[in-house]
Amino acid sequence: MLKVSLILMGTSFVRKCSPVVGTLGGIWASVGFYIFFLGMTSDFNFPANPLVIILLLESLITFTKLSWCDRGLVTIYVFRGGFFLFISLLMLLSHHMSDLFMAIIFGIFCFISGLFLIISSHVVRFPHWKRSMLSGILQIAFSIFLFLPYPERHDGTVPQFIGMMMFIGGGRWLITALNLRKVDDIYSFFSFFSSIDCFMNKKTSEDLTKYNVFSENKLTVHVWTPSGSSKSEPIRNPLINRYIAAIDKEGNVSTGHAALEVNTGLYISLYPKYDIDRTPSEFLNIVKAIKNNDVEGIFKDSYVSESAAWCGSDKKVHFEKINRYCLDVFWEDYKKNTSYNLTWRNCSSSVAYALEAALNGICYGKFYWYNFILLFFIPELWMAAQLRSRALNMAWTPGLTLDYARCLHAISRKISNRK
Repeated sequence: MLKVSLILMGTSFVRKCSPVVGTLGGIWASVGFYIFFLGMTSDFNFPANPLVIILLLESLITFTKLSWCDRGLVTIYVFRGGFFLFISLLMLLSHHMSDLFMAIIFGIFCFISGLFLIISSHVVRFPHWKRSMLSGILQIAFSIFLFLPYPERHDGTVPQFIGMMMFIGGGRWLITALNLRKVDDIYSFFSFFSSIDCFMNKKTSEDLTKYNVFSENKLTVHVWTPSGSSKSEPIRNPLINRYIAAIDKEGNVSTGHAALEVNTGLYISLYPKYDIDRTPSEFLNIVKAIKNNDVEGIFKDSYVSESAAWCGSDKKVHFEKINRYCLDVFWEDYKKNTSYNLTWRNCSSSVAYALEAALNGICYGKFYWYNFILLFFIPELWMAAQLRSRALNMAWTPGLTLDYARCLHAISRKISNRK
């Protein structure tokens, strides 16, 4: 969540916050390790009631927002609210079996998350994939730790899980704070928050505050979902069709498309110059994020011409206020490289990173520390962080980009109303 919040706070904020973020991260990690250590002792009585109250309130707030949240985020809201409600009810039971159930739930959660990282790292081979694979292995090891030994240790499942999550989260904050000291211009900002190689070596001595300029330009994220852009009726598989690809009965694969449009004429739509073989037999080979899979790409001229040659986007997300200057800086450099890679440099990743540039500093204001703290109480920030993490560990897809844009739109709207 920290990286998404820093993107929304912008380049003017990152250097100011690094000492505070590092200090908070160190304290949070230390407290987490202490809670985990106490959870290993049999005589530790974890104060569960305050946590139950927090989870119940969070679940209630999440469910009450269902009536006015974006329709595309309803499923995520229901899952989040239901999960918190279920865990809080288990903790209220205060029974040995409830501790066992929580050990199983937390263990399965860690196991699935770790397995996802290992598989995606091995298949996609994105930048730093070895580090992610090691993280997946450690998560699976921790899931086994939560399961064993039974029945002597399960009364400490909650403090052990919470302590470990706090320790990992605090450690990430600390590492992020150390790296933030290297962010001294807009190009290092782009490089830190994305995997775009074209910004790695470019430097400028311009003042970071120069980039905190906003305009009323209207920005639209266009998404052609895999199922919506399929030539024929796809095989029904809602989760796969939404986030990865749609396969019809003839075996054709549709991955969808994403583009970004500003009403003043800027249009970002990266597409391979020649069609890529996306048959199931070749699909596992071309999803690897390696240089050998780079192909020549082109940037489409406009939404009007692209939709006329193909079809109109079936999903749209509109933004009324953007950091046009930062977006122009991003686009001026990004368009120099026309290479296309189905995994690491595709239409969706181009839109996601361009959108982040356009929203750079959107939550920055006179009371910027208040806005920064407020971000962590917005449910969409957690959702955006999960979507971004999955995209970076696998690939940006039109479905992930669509939900990510919806989350960022909800966050920017809520903060703007309070600024």
